[in-house]
This record gives sequence, C-alpha cells and structure tokens, in this order.
Amino acid sequence: MFKETEIFLSDKAFMGIILSSVEVYKLECHGALLGFQTHGRIIVEYAIPFQSAKRKFAQVEPNWRKELKVIEILPKLIHLQKLGYFHSHPQFGDQRGLPELSEADKNYIREKEIEILVAINDAKKTSPWTESKNKLSGTLGKYHISIAGFYKRKDGKIIQCKVLCPYAIGFDYTFER
Repeated sequence: MFKETEIFLSDKAFMGIILSSVEVYKLECHGALLGFQTHGRIIVEYAIPFQSAKRKFAQVEPNWRKELKVIEILPKLIHLQKLGYFHSHPQFGDQRGLPELSEADKNYIREKEIEILVAINDAKKTSPWTESKNKLSGTLGKYHISIAGFYKRKDGKIIQCKVLCPYAIGFDYTFER
C-alpha cells in the first residue's frame, strides 16, 4: 500500500455499514467488506453483515465456521475481493462509542486488510455529514455516527486512512427526529 491510502465507500457499502450498526444498536455489529484496490485507494463496493455473530455491547464474536461458508462462495457470485471487515462501537449508558481501535481490534486485523470502525451514539443535536480528521461523521435520525478506517501493512503497522464517501457528503441526512 501507499503512504496516503484512502478508503472510498460506495453508496451500497455506506448503507450496509450504517444499517447494520443501527439495527443492533447498543450491541456491536460485524461484517465483511468487498471491493478492490487501486493506486493509493481501496474501493469498498459492498458491506455484508454477518448475522451469526455473537453480539455484546463491547465485543462481537464472529462465527468463523459460518463466516467461512460465505467467504468461500463470494468468488462465484461476484468478482471482488474481501478487503477486510467492519464493526461498530456503540454507546453503552453514558460511555460513548469511539471510532478508535481497541487492543483486541488491533490483534484481529489481518495483514494487508482494512477495518472500518463505526462509533454510533445517541445524537444530542443534528449535524451534517462531513469528512474531517480521517473520519466521516454526521447524524442520521437519532444517531450520531463516526466512521474511521484502518489498514494493517505487511510489517504489522496499522495506519489510519482517510475515509471518503461522496454519497454521504452529497446529501443532507440531518433529518428531524
């Protein structure tokens, strides 16, 4: 990968990540990211949630046996590669979810793969979707959402990448509650 790697989310990937995070809010979600890589950019076309994962407020345990079934048939369905995974860090009580990797998250990321992290919290006010500090954030309904992206290099170093999504930035999702 290159020094200034960007993660580009398609509209379909953005919706998949957001809907998965909202669906199980107060618990973590988990899923796979499909797409391709180009010079300095990772293009995420689809985000596929894994329904068999055991969910807790501060942890999600993938069911690797069932997940492997899905990963094995993907090349027969679509000509995209598995780029990595996404999961959420939801608010729990007064403890807000943060778009930062935990130590367990860091160990979980495979070399040359990405991890999209979604912090989802109760929204105190509405805000438009913006790109800032390598994150994408804004409100959708009663949720404030921040999306961060990470890449684990061959040498094991994890770098934070800029997350881009014209679909999110191009529309105003700050609907009234």
